Amino acid sequence: MNPVTEVAPGFWTIRLPLPFELQHVNVGLVRLEGGGYLLIDTGMSGRASFEALEAALARMGVRWPEIATVVATHIHPDHIGAARKVLAASNADLWIDRAEFDYLNTILAGETPWVLAALTEAGVPRESWPAIRDSLAGLRGALSPVEPRRLLEGGETVPTALGPAQVIPTPGHSAGHICLYWPQARILYSGDHLIEMITPNIAWMPGRDMLGEYLESLDRVGGLDIETVVSSHGKPFGNHRGWIAEARQHHAERCDEILRHLTAEPRTAAELAPVLWDRDFSSFHFYFALFEVLAHLEYMHRRNQVGYQVSPEGVHRWTSLN
Repeated sequence: MNPVTEVAPGFWTIRLPLPFELQHVNVGLVRLEGGGYLLIDTGMSGRASFEALEAALARMGVRWPEIATVVATHIHPDHIGAARKVLAASNADLWIDRAEFDYLNTILAGETPWVLAALTEAGVPRESWPAIRDSLAGLRGALSPVEPRRLLEGGETVPTALGPAQVIPTPGHSAGHICLYWPQARILYSGDHLIEMITPNIAWMPGRDMLGEYLESLDRVGGLDIETVVSSHGKPFGNHRGWIAEARQHHAERCDEILRHLTAEPRTAAELAPVLWDRDFSSFHFYFALFEVLAHLEYMHRRNQVGYQVSPEGVHRWTSLN
């Protein structure tokens, strides 16, 4: 199967391999106004992804020095794991959201203290901590330090052959996730904000309402005139407003399900995760399920739907306030 898909004249996606269940990630390649190319994300660290990207560019007749700008949608390893190699090969300018860059540096500095605090509050047994921490260390090892030329705040534009691409802040899936929007071509590069076949993971962060921010970001994108959504996983698709309505319904149903369980009896976040998904988790997947539960509990707590009591050990046991 050809890994290169032409979305529009001068706009392509390149499918790169991943060692995860999703199996692949798309990066975008867009011809810039006046020559050269914009690369959106870089793929995973490691030889397989970088060599696949290099081979695809060669087949397209694109040389590394022609990549003038790299824009990161967010800092998850499958999106910028290869950034250091790509920037060294191309000498391109890296653009990344300021909050996302700050978060990257926090991760690279070592284990974030609030992760351990969250495991405590969630009621995760301490004997499970080492395996969870080891799985997160693997993700940290897939990231490298980078030096961006431009830190994004939202509202910037990239001059491309399809017209200016607007930087749209879409926090929720990550602290500083962004999308790129071409109003003239009616194309949205959605990264992991909108993915046709799945809803992206929304993970709790301290002091933030990540689910609330995600839903607000959906409204922001829903107001745009879009014909084609190009996401980081899967094929381009249309009807973005229909997708957004289904995503909002999914999260509403998840909140309702949490309320049903908490009405029956108080529970910790660690107790909620396996009943909400009804599956056996690896340590890696349990972490993401747990933090999605925490994001939903945070959202509901801020709206006076749930409350909690704290045990002497610092464990939060949640209950319905309805």
